[in-house]
Amino acid sequence: MIWRRLFLLALTVLGVIKSQAQEGFRIGPTAMFLSSRSSVIDSLPNHFYFRYKSGFSFGLSAQYGFTPKFTLATGVSFTSKGYRVFNDSNKNGTILKHNINHIEVPLNMIFKIRMNTSSNMRGVLGVSLNSVLSKDKHEEMNANKTFIIREETKNKIYPMLNLGVEIANENKAGNIFCFGIFYKQAFEQNSILKVYNKTTATTPRFELGFRGSYIGVSLTYLFNLQNFRKDEEFFY
Repeated sequence: MIWRRLFLLALTVLGVIKSQAQEGFRIGPTAMFLSSRSSVIDSLPNHFYFRYKSGFSFGLSAQYGFTPKFTLATGVSFTSKGYRVFNDSNKNGTILKHNINHIEVPLNMIFKIRMNTSSNMRGVLGVSLNSVLSKDKHEEMNANKTFIIREETKNKIYPMLNLGVEIANENKAGNIFCFGIFYKQAFEQNSILKVYNKTTATTPRFELGFRGSYIGVSLTYLFNLQNFRKDEEFFY
């Protein structure tokens, strides 16, 4: 009972400003440019290192504004993220890279701070459920087959923590354009990258991990569905 009262009190505080701005249901496309990388499990040998790999995400976002300061958001996106691994000791192909495809479903709380009559800053906190679309096993190698990475997916479905900040602008029609920066953190290694120096080797030289965490810049355009309602006409 006390938790219910605290929740109602929080909604009351969030709804102090009596404005209809950004309340109600909105839906629209979203896209993101993102960057992800592998991670060290044990140690990294000399001459090997990794860098961020670019990727992308696009899909549909749906949001419902309960008050002028609180919105709940979900949606579905196709997300491609991956890794780049370098081998400076190998003259026959010094880099291997690959993106792994996912379906991502977020559930976020958005807290809004009004900047002016049409714009506000939005803090985002939530979780995402990721499902791997790529095959469970994949192999990348250089031309001479002296630098090989064999991927093994450990978790086909895994959660992530979402943190972000957005600048949102609402036009006269009630449609909202959002520019955001996000960081999404997985809780464990979701793929293992086994590095070999020849195709016949049965024991990897070393292993890397891939969590699927990433940082990204997003653009979202949300349509106010009330604009699509037809005015009812009554004849007497």
